[in-house]
Amino acid sequence: VSFLILLVGLALGPDPDKLVNLNFQLLPVVLKLVLKPLLGQSSVVDQVDPFTDPVSVAFPANPFTIGGLIGIIITSLNLLPIGRLDGGIIAKSVLGGGRGGLLGFLGLGLLLLGSLAPNEAGLVGLTFGFYAIIFQSGAENPPRDSISDPDSAIKTLAVLLVALGIVLSVPGSLFPGL
Repeated sequence: VSFLILLVGLALGPDPDKLVNLNFQLLPVVLKLVLKPLLGQSSVVDQVDPFTDPVSVAFPANPFTIGGLIGIIITSLNLLPIGRLDGGIIAKSVLGGGRGGLLGFLGLGLLLLGSLAPNEAGLVGLTFGFYAIIFQSGAENPPRDSISDPDSAIKTLAVLLVALGIVLSVPGSLFPGL
């Protein structure tokens, strides 16, 4: 749904009456790479190349574009293989408790890297990292059918979803030149 909202926002283009700036540097690295050619002219027009200044690159965007990006970012963070998040449950059911739990450290590492970003770019990783750690306490309910293994198609889809969550959560602040 978020991807469709993003596509609608990109198709509509920036609304001149309701101009909203999209801070390009807050985006995850994959979204930066995908959206860079689609966003058009930066609102920083006094530079020859607006992508050389990693601090103030902003683009005029439609509110639908912003909403779609927020939905994609929240979904990708929820797909990180951490504890009782959706990605954690998927990883533990497909890979087993031990390997799924070890993969959770990769997700926490991504959140830690994201929280080290300068200014407000680090707030997403820091806030979600605190959320993931604080709300992971308590008893964990096992899946309803934890006896039979999922078939290969479901395992493949689960691995793809967790990988997508990890790839879409790599902080863009690690690569300020993009």
